[in-house]
Amino acid sequence: MLTGGTARRLGGVDKTALDVDGRRVLHRLLDDVGPLPVVVVGPAQDVRSDVLWAREDPPLGGPLAAVAAGVMAGIVAHPLAEVVVVLAGDQPFAGVAVDGLRDALASGEEIDAALAAGPDGRAQPLLAAYRLAAVRERLTGDVHGRPVRDLVRGLRTVLLPVAPGTALDVDDADDLALARRLARGLSPRPDPTR
Repeated sequence: MLTGGTARRLGGVDKTALDVDGRRVLHRLLDDVGPLPVVVVGPAQDVRSDVLWAREDPPLGGPLAAVAAGVMAGIVAHPLAEVVVVLAGDQPFAGVAVDGLRDALASGEEIDAALAAGPDGRAQPLLAAYRLAAVRERLTGDVHGRPVRDLVRGLRTVLLPVAPGTALDVDDADDLALARRLARGLSPRPDPTR
């Protein structure tokens, strides 16, 4: 999960800490991902204890640099991993797509990556599952400032259509308001006693 951006359109706030109907965005993502091993790239936060934290070096190197940092930290912690799922930390509902992305990737050995596609049909490289063998070398060397599309260029991909809410990224106040409206219809209200 990538969480270290600047959030300029939201005044520089930590988008993963935004409240979406009683739950922080990052907590929603972690809950939806479940027991899978998780590496979060960005400043450490108070979340479940089994999360591994990483940072790109230097910080704010862009999404490709963040993916590289997360993948390298994940490889060290889980050297036998063959697949990595990338989620942007500003997509409150993206975690529900993880199982479908993994299944789509597993549907054929000739597939290098399964990318979510929202209603506009655009591939989402930051909501995707990748075979490590296909992307590992793309994430070495100078990745600072390079566009994330470099990660998928030339890969054999399959698109997984997802619901509009699943692909929603919170970039501005209107997106946040929409996420809060969607969350009210998706999850029970939090227990105020916990």
